[in-house]
Amino acid sequence: MPKSFLPIANIPMIHYQLMLMAKYKIDNVILAVSPQCNKYKEFLSIAKSLGINLYLSCERNPLGTAGGIRNAYRFLKGNEPFFVFNGDIISDCNLEKMIEFHKSSGADVSIAVVEVENPKDFGVIVADGEKRISQFIEKPQDPVSNLINAGIYILQPDILNEIPAGREISIEKEVFPDLIKKGKKLFAYIHKGYWKDVGTIQNYKAANFDIVEGKVNVFCYGLSKEEPASKSVQISGRLKIGEKVILGKNVVANGTVIIGDGCYIGDNTVMKDAIIFKNVLVGKNCIIENSIIGNSTFIEDNCEIRDSAIADSCRFCQYTKIRNSSNMRL
Repeated sequence: MPKSFLPIANIPMIHYQLMLMAKYKIDNVILAVSPQCNKYKEFLSIAKSLGINLYLSCERNPLGTAGGIRNAYRFLKGNEPFFVFNGDIISDCNLEKMIEFHKSSGADVSIAVVEVENPKDFGVIVADGEKRISQFIEKPQDPVSNLINAGIYILQPDILNEIPAGREISIEKEVFPDLIKKGKKLFAYIHKGYWKDVGTIQNYKAANFDIVEGKVNVFCYGLSKEEPASKSVQISGRLKIGEKVILGKNVVANGTVIIGDGCYIGDNTVMKDAIIFKNVLVGKNCIIENSIIGNSTFIEDNCEIRDSAIADSCRFCQYTKIRNSSNMRL
């Protein structure tokens, strides 16, 4: 499953990016996708509902983060700067202020940056007092700055001429450092709102919980729903449920619990800080804690699943106990 399909509070991740773009009147979007292009056609209707014309730029072979941008060249119209988004971030970045910054600075490239405590897993930005970028260091072991690449860019159209066509190339590791060497003007736009890189299991869970808890509230009003299907459900925290969900007697939801469409949760089952995808059947007397359960999974009675991420279409027999299986990247 591509990361852009992963549900965040029961809505595909890409929907949040499209909603952000729609908020700022961006009505033409190009989605750079893998050779399995047909998978992404369902996003066309999502975009249309938001007033966005969505184009699919398909890659015959993987082209990397810069190659995918270059491959979308044929869809670009006019001579205006354009935004580029990484596909695995959730943010409430003010795109209007960012484009104003881009134009006023005379930048060839503007890069949204955020400040983090531990930047080792990200692309680190070194900028001067005018916010002009002098170094772009991808995932350094000894960071010299705590400003990191937030995965939102504005590019002038002629920058595409600096990206070789038809081959795999990284915008972070190759193109940006090369542009700096050539004297191109790269500037850092500092974003101080919400931002999450949904690249690990832990960050994926955090993004889900942040949405439900209202920490991302600029463009996602009305998405959180706390309406248990049975009055017998004991809720201590927040419960978000999808459509056609059946909850048995004495079900307990602690912390933040998200349940997708078409699920059944059996009697006396306890859930805590759990994300359950679509069409999952959970039997009686189960415990699901700090875990993600994939689509169409069947969990029989008296099972315990803790600190784990479970793939689609799994089956757990009665009395199964599993824990600590989620230390991985998405």
